[in-house]
Amino acid sequence: MTQHTSDDKPSPGDSEARRLLKRAPNSYLINQIYNLWFFFSSFLFTVLITHAVTTGDYGVYAIIQTFINTIIYLVALGIEDATVTFVPRLLSEFGMGVASQLARYLLALRLIILFVTIALIIFGLPLLATGLALIPITGSAAIAHNLQNPLLSRSSIPIALYVFGSGIGNLFSAFSAAQMRMHIVLIIGSIAQGALLLAGFVLLTIGWGIEGILWLQALVALLNALAFVCWLAPFLLKGAPHHRLPLKNIWQVSISAWLTNLATGALFKQVSIILLGVFLISVENIGYFNLSFQLADAANLLLVSGLTGVGGSALAAAFTGQNHQRLGQTWQALIKVETLLAAPVLVFCLFNAANIPTILYGSKFDPVGPLLTIFLFFNLLVRILGTTIHQSGLYVLGKPRQVVTSHWLSILIVIGVGIICIPIFGAAGALIADGLAKTTTGILLLIFIAPHIPTTQRREVLVFTGRFMLALTLAALPCLLWHPKDRILLGISGCLFIILCLGLLWWIKPLTQPDIELLRGMNPRMASYLKYFSRSRP
Repeated sequence: MTQHTSDDKPSPGDSEARRLLKRAPNSYLINQIYNLWFFFSSFLFTVLITHAVTTGDYGVYAIIQTFINTIIYLVALGIEDATVTFVPRLLSEFGMGVASQLARYLLALRLIILFVTIALIIFGLPLLATGLALIPITGSAAIAHNLQNPLLSRSSIPIALYVFGSGIGNLFSAFSAAQMRMHIVLIIGSIAQGALLLAGFVLLTIGWGIEGILWLQALVALLNALAFVCWLAPFLLKGAPHHRLPLKNIWQVSISAWLTNLATGALFKQVSIILLGVFLISVENIGYFNLSFQLADAANLLLVSGLTGVGGSALAAAFTGQNHQRLGQTWQALIKVETLLAAPVLVFCLFNAANIPTILYGSKFDPVGPLLTIFLFFNLLVRILGTTIHQSGLYVLGKPRQVVTSHWLSILIVIGVGIICIPIFGAAGALIADGLAKTTTGILLLIFIAPHIPTTQRREVLVFTGRFMLALTLAALPCLLWHPKDRILLGISGCLFIILCLGLLWWIKPLTQPDIELLRGMNPRMASYLKYFSRSRP
């Protein structure tokens, strides 16, 4: 293990770093409250759409949404990741003025990219479709046909406006996360989601259909961005003597994060949908694939989405002054928190996957059940591996290339395994390819970050994960005998699962006294509750 002598030296921004870390638990809780509302409202929004349109129309909507998400990831350029990596560090070491200087630079860059993107979406889609149709590669004609979909052509303006509003809103959310001021995201985002849900219900009731929904999403995204700009204007306008920004390091992280996010957030799912189209899988089955993908991701992120941005900012603040010991402690704490919150939901959904789609969306979506089982299993593996924390940690350590390599290797796995499995298993084959790719990425990121984390902290994470997963597996065994058929019975089953989990965790005690001491310094009340699940010695 390499010795890090810098850990013993006090850093100039140590007090500010500790202040940001102390605000991290509250920022997580606030962000989690918002994300729970976001997932709940998004779920209701999906329910409204699936009950108001045909499965074919929903398949078209899924294709359009995937296209929009691809564009958003393309124009993001990794700027949000650079924000949560460098703004906390500059804030700790040089103050608010220098952090604001970096924020203005990133905002100007984002605006330039967005204006170019809008022009391309409005005027360039027909040319892109024509060019793809001329490429003599299997599947290019199918992609060109999707781009020439009349609904997509008619909706180019709302799609462009939605991309613009989302691009600004996402960047300002990152500014809030970097300062641990997630109450801004909670207030603005909650109002926007509520307006989207209410107006969406009205539009679908009066028969406006998918086209009306796309215009609504564009309007809400623009208003959301405007609210962020007004609220964070004092931060953006904060003056300070000009400081030379570490632009080389910022661009390295930004481009690496862009390539990574492009692989994971845009191409990862888009490649699967393209392969499904290449092998002539029906639009209905593409819709089933999309719904199972969304449900598994929702279960995976339901209780840990509050760590988005906050986790990366906490790791960046912890590493102020090249403090590897504090970085390791924060890394360990974040992995334990993610596992504690996400694994129970994934395990419960995994044991009830056959019934959940029918209970939520009706019998016409019965085929989603087996697909959901496959992707939930792989999402559980990825969560146990701590993939998202490793990725943020490698950004903070200045090793973004390892992250890019891992995720682009996963794209190759999706293509290779997909070509083999999709002709045999259809949509299930695409989910198997996606799951294997995500698991491989998690293993590689763990291998890359492990040498930079103290041995005792790595060992403790392994012991914790083993004890915790044992408790969850034992608590889920009754689900093999009882399969609830409606929402009420599913809720009762979930309550029984929670009770069994708490009893088994009290018996197995996955936490340690150092965990409780670390938590007590941040949130004494929570530490007083969790002490019953800790053993006296590591």
